[in-house]
Amino acid sequence: MIKFEVAVENEDFQRKMERLPESIRKWVQQALQQIAQMVMMRARQLAPVRTGRLMQSIYAQMEGEYAFKVVCYVPYALFVEFGTRYIMPRYFLTRALQESSSQFLQIIGLNLQTALEEASAA
Repeated sequence: MIKFEVAVENEDFQRKMERLPESIRKWVQQALQQIAQMVMMRARQLAPVRTGRLMQSIYAQMEGEYAFKVVCYVPYALFVEFGTRYIMPRYFLTRALQESSSQFLQIIGLNLQTALEEASAA
Protein backbone atom coordinates (compact mmCIF):
# COMPACT_ATOMS: atom_id res chain seq x y z
CA MET A 1 0.00 0.00 0.00
CA ILE A 2 1.16 3.53 -0.73
CA LYS A 3 -0.40 6.71 0.65
CA PHE A 4 0.08 10.41 -0.10
CA GLU A 5 -1.50 12.98 2.20
CA VAL A 6 -2.19 16.61 1.35
CA ALA A 7 -2.98 18.85 4.31
CA VAL A 8 -3.21 22.54 5.03
CA GLU A 9 -1.17 22.75 8.22
CA ASN A 10 -0.63 26.50 8.25
CA GLU A 11 -1.84 27.60 11.69
CA ASP A 12 -2.62 31.13 10.49
CA PHE A 13 -4.85 29.73 7.73
CA GLN A 14 -6.63 27.43 10.15
CA ARG A 15 -7.27 30.26 12.64
CA LYS A 16 -8.69 32.43 9.87
CA MET A 17 -10.89 29.60 8.62
CA GLU A 18 -12.29 29.08 12.13
CA ARG A 19 -13.48 32.70 12.17
CA LEU A 20 -15.36 32.34 8.88
CA PRO A 21 -19.02 31.31 8.71
CA GLU A 22 -19.76 27.61 8.37
CA SER A 23 -21.09 28.08 4.81
CA ILE A 24 -17.75 29.44 3.58
CA ARG A 25 -15.77 26.69 5.32
CA LYS A 26 -17.98 24.15 3.56
CA TRP A 27 -17.06 25.67 0.18
CA VAL A 28 -13.35 25.24 0.98
CA GLN A 29 -13.94 21.65 2.06
CA GLN A 30 -15.88 21.07 -1.15
CA ALA A 31 -12.92 22.46 -3.12
CA LEU A 32 -10.58 20.03 -1.37
CA GLN A 33 -12.93 17.16 -2.22
CA GLN A 34 -12.86 18.24 -5.88
CA ILE A 35 -9.06 18.35 -5.82
CA ALA A 36 -8.87 14.91 -4.18
CA GLN A 37 -11.14 13.44 -6.85
CA MET A 38 -9.12 15.14 -9.60
CA VAL A 39 -5.85 13.70 -8.24
CA MET A 40 -7.42 10.24 -7.91
CA MET A 41 -8.73 10.29 -11.49
CA ARG A 42 -5.39 11.47 -12.88
CA ALA A 43 -3.51 8.80 -10.91
CA ARG A 44 -5.85 6.17 -12.35
CA GLN A 45 -5.12 7.47 -15.85
CA LEU A 46 -1.37 7.34 -15.26
CA ALA A 47 -1.28 3.95 -13.53
CA PRO A 48 0.18 1.17 -15.65
CA VAL A 49 -2.49 -1.35 -16.59
CA ARG A 50 -1.91 -5.05 -16.95
CA THR A 51 -4.92 -6.44 -15.10
CA GLY A 52 -6.48 -3.17 -13.90
CA ARG A 53 -6.09 -4.11 -10.25
CA LEU A 54 -3.60 -1.31 -9.52
CA MET A 55 -5.74 1.31 -11.22
CA GLN A 56 -8.92 0.19 -9.45
CA SER A 57 -7.22 0.26 -6.04
CA ILE A 58 -6.57 4.03 -6.11
CA TYR A 59 -8.91 6.02 -3.86
CA ALA A 60 -9.14 9.54 -2.44
CA GLN A 61 -10.46 10.19 1.06
CA MET A 62 -10.92 13.30 3.15
CA GLU A 63 -8.84 13.42 6.34
CA GLY A 64 -10.29 16.02 8.64
CA GLU A 65 -11.53 19.41 7.51
CA TYR A 66 -8.60 20.59 5.38
CA ALA A 67 -6.75 17.46 4.32
CA PHE A 68 -7.14 14.52 2.00
CA LYS A 69 -5.20 11.43 1.11
CA VAL A 70 -4.80 9.45 -2.07
CA VAL A 71 -4.21 5.78 -1.37
CA CYS A 72 -3.33 2.80 -3.54
CA TYR A 73 -4.19 -0.40 -1.70
CA VAL A 74 -2.34 -3.11 -3.65
CA PRO A 75 0.82 -4.41 -1.93
CA TYR A 76 3.04 -3.85 -4.98
CA ALA A 77 2.04 -0.19 -5.55
CA LEU A 78 5.16 1.11 -3.81
CA PHE A 79 7.39 -0.90 -6.16
CA VAL A 80 5.54 0.33 -9.24
CA GLU A 81 5.63 3.96 -8.06
CA PHE A 82 9.30 4.14 -7.04
CA GLY A 83 10.77 1.18 -8.90
CA THR A 84 13.18 -1.50 -7.79
CA ARG A 85 16.53 -2.71 -8.91
CA TYR A 86 14.75 -4.51 -11.77
CA ILE A 87 11.77 -2.23 -12.48
CA MET A 88 11.86 1.40 -13.59
CA PRO A 89 9.70 3.77 -11.48
CA ARG A 90 6.33 4.74 -12.99
CA TYR A 91 5.43 7.70 -10.67
CA PHE A 92 1.68 7.52 -11.27
CA LEU A 93 0.69 8.97 -7.85
CA THR A 94 3.55 11.45 -7.57
CA ARG A 95 2.94 12.73 -11.08
CA ALA A 96 -0.81 13.07 -10.49
CA LEU A 97 -0.13 15.22 -7.42
CA GLN A 98 2.44 17.33 -9.24
CA GLU A 99 0.21 17.92 -12.24
CA SER A 100 -2.74 18.86 -10.04
CA SER A 101 -0.85 21.12 -7.63
CA SER A 102 -1.08 24.13 -9.95
CA GLN A 103 -4.87 23.85 -9.89
CA PHE A 104 -5.18 23.58 -6.08
CA LEU A 105 -5.20 27.31 -5.38
CA GLN A 106 -7.30 28.06 -8.45
CA ILE A 107 -10.05 25.65 -7.38
CA ILE A 108 -10.00 26.86 -3.77
CA GLY A 109 -10.05 30.48 -4.98
CA LEU A 110 -13.05 29.85 -7.23
CA ASN A 111 -14.95 28.13 -4.44
CA LEU A 112 -14.14 30.96 -2.01
CA GLN A 113 -15.30 33.51 -4.57
CA THR A 114 -18.57 31.62 -5.03
CA ALA A 115 -19.03 31.39 -1.26
CA LEU A 116 -18.46 35.11 -0.82
CA GLU A 117 -20.88 35.95 -3.65
CA GLU A 118 -23.47 33.66 -2.10
CA ALA A 119 -22.96 35.22 1.34
CA SER A 120 -23.23 38.77 0.03
CA ALA A 121 -26.42 37.97 -1.92
CA ALA A 122 -28.15 36.66 1.20
